[in-house]
Amino acid sequence: MSITKYRTMKYIILLLMLITSFLPALSRDLSLRGNDSWGKIEEWNNIELYPGKGDFGNLGIKSSIYPSDTPETDLLIHFDNSEIIDSTDNYKINSYIKPTDIDKTIGNMSGAFRGFEKSLILYPKEGSLFAPGNLIDSFTIEFWLKPSRFSEDAVIFAFTGTTRDDKGNSIPQELLSTIKDRKLTWEFKNFFYSPGEETSITLTGLSSIIPDVWHHHLIRFNSSTGLIEYLVDGKPEGIKYSTPSGNEDETVYFPLISSQKGSTLILGKNLTGFMDEVRVSRTFVDTPVINRYQTIKGNIVSQTINLGRAGSKLEKIVVNREIPSDSAIFFYYKISDSLIDMYEEQNWRKFSPGERFFNNNRGSYLKIKLELEPDGEEIVTPLISDIVIKYEENQQPLAPSYLNAEGADGSVILTWPSMSEPDLKGYLLYYGTSKGNYFGTGAIEGDSPILISDRKSTGYTVKGLENGRLYYFSIAAFDDAGIGFPGGFSEEITVRPLEQRDN
Repeated sequence: MSITKYRTMKYIILLLMLITSFLPALSRDLSLRGNDSWGKIEEWNNIELYPGKGDFGNLGIKSSIYPSDTPETDLLIHFDNSEIIDSTDNYKINSYIKPTDIDKTIGNMSGAFRGFEKSLILYPKEGSLFAPGNLIDSFTIEFWLKPSRFSEDAVIFAFTGTTRDDKGNSIPQELLSTIKDRKLTWEFKNFFYSPGEETSITLTGLSSIIPDVWHHHLIRFNSSTGLIEYLVDGKPEGIKYSTPSGNEDETVYFPLISSQKGSTLILGKNLTGFMDEVRVSRTFVDTPVINRYQTIKGNIVSQTINLGRAGSKLEKIVVNREIPSDSAIFFYYKISDSLIDMYEEQNWRKFSPGERFFNNNRGSYLKIKLELEPDGEEIVTPLISDIVIKYEENQQPLAPSYLNAEGADGSVILTWPSMSEPDLKGYLLYYGTSKGNYFGTGAIEGDSPILISDRKSTGYTVKGLENGRLYYFSIAAFDDAGIGFPGGFSEEITVRPLEQRDN
């Protein structure tokens, strides 16, 4: 090659290196929601999906619905499906209403009642609490109620049947919950069995029901003491005893369901408004769920996210969210070039969404954890609609544009042009004795590859080689990602060390 052509090629190569050294890093955005909804979320603890824009759901704290698989639960209607069902399958339901997501307390929907004569009719199956001939122990009846307007003939909850007195005469048996004078009233007629006499117990709430406001209503019976207690939003509104004296004493009247078939439960007859989470329990419930969200926080942990090459730079994490009232979200992340670190519980760091990271936030692996907490009254949840990771993928350093080699006595002298990449740390020099196989040994400087830690180096001599033998060489640069992540290899070059003879 002529000296003119050599200089021209050298200048072109140097110009290309200068241009590439000023190219911007490869910036990327990654959404944890993406086209697969929230498929990049690995752990969901006390979290559920809420309606969002398009087909995407927002993440929020799971509402505090009662489970149906507990042995004490006898009846449970969530109203969260298009078909109204008893989750315990203890009751067959004929429904004349439809669930709605327009208004609800716990879960995704509630029951919308429009003043029908027949709203929900429940038929007890064998083994249920209200099955014919059943002697009831302690029990609890509870539900959420939001009347839109008042009707004096509205029946909220009713059990009706027929029993017999000690003389064999048929007498009506009822458990009625109705609205009278804007207060909820509970009436037990011949529901608690007393030999030789009819019984009637009535409890009326102290507080007036406010239209278009949700309230939790609960009545419970303690078979040990005979206590019948009515609560609204967890606060006592009325107390009676199913005893001969009407006060606490040794004799307790127990509920005895009529042995005659055909008894039914009726919910929401002539009610205009909404009901939600109707539950009957075979126990005296001490701590009912009266808030939409309990104090248990919700946790979201992402999958291990691969940012590409080691040393990739995390710029910011954007979290699109709603934080109503005094609810809260706490934000954490971890980043590392070690996959093992992603499985450790420690090393979580706090971050502020949308703020740029300025510390050492580099790595090829990333995990994000968010903790959601409800407001102080436990009625609203924060919501997350999207999580976007903004980062610069670390690009591997360019290979030296060419490698020149000259054989010497038992050694090879190698040179290459200088490189100007700002994060360049050094070079790895590979050698071997067959094409493309750089597993060479025997050099004084060490086995292949030989580490060259000087980023400004443009030459190196490999000693201790066998004269006359053909060696293959290639060189690769490495940056702050480390020697485990070198860049591309230069073009392979061959050379033979030659013993120098005097003329």
